[in-house]
Amino acid sequence: MKVKYRHYEPDLGLEELQAKVYSEVSGLPTSAKEIKERIQGDKRDPKMIRYALTDEKEILAYVQARDSPIRLGRTAISYPWALQECPKEVQYRLFDDLVAYLRKRQNTKEIITGVVLRSLIKDQQLKFFQEKGFFEKERISRYISDYDIRELVTWKISEEITEFTSRLGTLDDLDQLIDLIQRDSYTSLMLPTSKAITDYLKKKVLKDGHLILIFEDDLLVAARAPLLIEPDNNLIKENEGERVIIRFSAIRPGYQTAWKRLLIEISKECAIAGWSEIPLRAYFWFFAMSPPAMALVELDPKFEVLEIILGLDLKERGDDQL
Repeated sequence: MKVKYRHYEPDLGLEELQAKVYSEVSGLPTSAKEIKERIQGDKRDPKMIRYALTDEKEILAYVQARDSPIRLGRTAISYPWALQECPKEVQYRLFDDLVAYLRKRQNTKEIITGVVLRSLIKDQQLKFFQEKGFFEKERISRYISDYDIRELVTWKISEEITEFTSRLGTLDDLDQLIDLIQRDSYTSLMLPTSKAITDYLKKKVLKDGHLILIFEDDLLVAARAPLLIEPDNNLIKENEGERVIIRFSAIRPGYQTAWKRLLIEISKECAIAGWSEIPLRAYFWFFAMSPPAMALVELDPKFEVLEIILGLDLKERGDDQL
């Protein structure tokens, strides 16, 4: 079998091939559109996305890497996703060549990877990375709690949040929403540019409605939007039924007390929408590095381990850049 190795280029349909391999091998659905949006949003070096193709331009495998937007110097590399017909030496070469490239980059001070525990081949992935010299560093977990909307609407507006006012958001609030999201250290990572924020709000949030805004006088200090969704076997398991989730949240620094007023107003909007009987699902992600924290997560059903993060010790492997 003749194999052609190539880097990423736009508008050649490589995103479709990548989506096919990942969805089939991992069992976790993705789309070419999602992949293209991530690549464009990261403004990634094409050499950080690599493919192995046959002479007929059929995909055998791919691997990719991206720099962390949160931790300077940290670069994440993926598993070399390969179809069953891909020779092992091709899969390994793809991965090893990308690691070698990353080790020469000035921007790469740390190489990590992640294994999503919902992947169909998670055990195979863990074994592969361990053989390549990676070791477990931390875990990404999620906390989930369901609230009764009928109870939330009865919460009293305490003195500390009486100064806030609320109303539904409209397109006229777009500029204030952009400013608010850019000031939120977490949400701004998910929506890093004004265009990304505008597209998300126009095409999704404002289109569906139910956007709740919280003000102090004329200053927008918080915003959230509830969304009714069906079980997706990710955030909501098949046997759980519908849930209302918070599709995005943004709070201005220094106004954390506004979250309670926001939650009360969201519950009222859900009641108006006819969702009172449906649980409101609250959740957040966090990193755990200490063994006791990892063990405690396993004991409480409200916590769920999502991903294992492994790191490659560049110093021990002779990297003279560090």
